[in-house]
Amino acid sequence: MKSPYKLSKELSVSSTAVYKKIKQLDNELEPYIIKKNGKILLNDEAERILRNSFLEVIQPISEQLDNQFSNEFDKLYNQLNTENEYLRGQNKILLDKVGQQSDQIADLAEKLTELNRNQQILLKQEQDKNNFLLSDVRPEENKKSLWQKLFKQKNK
Repeated sequence: MKSPYKLSKELSVSSTAVYKKIKQLDNELEPYIIKKNGKILLNDEAERILRNSFLEVIQPISEQLDNQFSNEFDKLYNQLNTENEYLRGQNKILLDKVGQQSDQIADLAEKLTELNRNQQILLKQEQDKNNFLLSDVRPEENKKSLWQKLFKQKNK
């Protein structure tokens, strides 16, 4: 024998819902309910009938919730899958751009190396030219004093 309150806890419904159900099924439950001092006690058959009546309500709701959950889960999964594919595409595009930029950097580095080499060659030529101009390697006959150069006299 169980009280309606104890059955409500087992079924995870409110005790008010159990009392309402007892009232709805009064004719069917009457032979299986015992009333003592104004309290209702349910025998095993009354408990079975009440459990079944709640299962008839709870089961379709449970199935409905399962379906809603499944639908929401499928939507979310599809949305995440779509976003994932989009991000993979963006990642591929970025990797391609990075590869192209890497190739461009390598080309520029090669050109910079060539420019540095050419600059060093030109600098060496310039230094050689300046060294030649600064050195006094000219023949003696071509050497004129400043005075001679100014007055265009020949060196004798």
